[in-house]
Amino acid sequence: MMDMDLTLPMLLLAAHLGTSLVALILRRSPLFALLTGIGMTSLIMLVLANLDRNSLRAADALAGTWEIASVNLTLQLHKAIIPELIFVHVILAATCVQVLLLRGSAEFLPGLFLLGAGYSVMLMITASPLALPFLYPLFLLPLTAWTPSGPGRNRPMLRKTVLAPLLAIPCFVMANWIIFHQIPFDPQNPDFVYRVNVLLTMGLFLLCLPFPFYQLQQDESNRSFILPTVVADLLYQFMVLIVLHGALRTHPPLREFEPLYAWLGWAAVITVVWSGFAAFGSQDPRQIWFYAAMLNWGMILLVFTLPMANNWNTILGLFLLRVVSLMACIAGLTQLDTNRLRTDTGWAGLGNSLPWNMALFLFGALGLVGFPLSSGFGHFWITWQFIATMDWQIAVVLAMGTVLTAIGLIRVLRMLLRPISETTHALELTLPRMQAASLLCLLIYISFTPQAVDPLLVPLLTRFQ
Repeated sequence: MMDMDLTLPMLLLAAHLGTSLVALILRRSPLFALLTGIGMTSLIMLVLANLDRNSLRAADALAGTWEIASVNLTLQLHKAIIPELIFVHVILAATCVQVLLLRGSAEFLPGLFLLGAGYSVMLMITASPLALPFLYPLFLLPLTAWTPSGPGRNRPMLRKTVLAPLLAIPCFVMANWIIFHQIPFDPQNPDFVYRVNVLLTMGLFLLCLPFPFYQLQQDESNRSFILPTVVADLLYQFMVLIVLHGALRTHPPLREFEPLYAWLGWAAVITVVWSGFAAFGSQDPRQIWFYAAMLNWGMILLVFTLPMANNWNTILGLFLLRVVSLMACIAGLTQLDTNRLRTDTGWAGLGNSLPWNMALFLFGALGLVGFPLSSGFGHFWITWQFIATMDWQIAVVLAMGTVLTAIGLIRVLRMLLRPISETTHALELTLPRMQAASLLCLLIYISFTPQAVDPLLVPLLTRFQ
């Protein structure tokens, strides 16, 4: 049976489902659907922020729970998860604003808020064996199977990304069974702890999606709207970081298990190297941003394996810059791609018609690899210096990946600026130009003031310590 008290978790879930329903009804009116999404996410963030401030005076104010006794499951909106919930809603709100400025379709909005509901539920799961991060892949499975629908696709589509949690589930289930059904009866047996560490290492390795598993997130279509898929992947990666931290906290012996860091360390290095060479050999703007994002994810995984103090500070800082750079890059690319499809003239010369959006695309992609003067350079440079003091060979690998990706982006730039005798590309309109200029200013500001992400970073760090 289900306790049907009107609690905060139920209200949050109802807000997501209600917004998804309203967006479905208004999907033929993108302006109203997107404004509804922006308004609801803003309202949720405002309420959560006020709850967080009130909790400083009364911690019990957030004790509202929703119990589902039939599956021994409890949802609790605790003050510790408020920064994470706010961050998820920041991504949702930013996506709605992006689509509104891009004048895109709102067909994917119902699916996006269903994803938001799913990840909010995962964050609120507590007071049960299911609350352990060891079984989170079970909840990630349906979320990774769902792709927010784009124009002309109104049903969820099974994605390749579902393979990672599907393969990880047996590892986490077996580890969970040993923890609850074997270790309590023989806590001094080192074999049990070793088996749990091996199983968790295998499961976390799969969830982290290093190369070649990261390829499961690549969009093979040449005509699809990229932004919904990118947002779904960002939410998934944020949850993977939470699972990674939660596994270390819940099972302390894993912190000293060297194979975990060795596996992820080598996987991160291979991811960086492969991404650099793949970007170097690509001239397709719809592919090269993916390789830049892949290199960035490899660098984040590499930081996790470093024996450094406050590495979660660096990891979360890199991830926040990843979100900003990636969404800016996709905004510029979407404008370029929309014009390419509308005129059916290819990429050549497109930068001459849309210079501001071309600059936004390139600057966002360079921010993903920490190229000098880009938005990600500050955090990348600090991380690179620390790595160089420990292992100069890995530092050289990181620098090589960045340089190869930058060369690939320069080749793309030459193609976009290639002079052509006759062009049918439309001129860059005032609104897209202003949007691109505003996002460029934001990226440039972050590149010179890395602490600009601190309002989001500092609250998150209270959970990742």
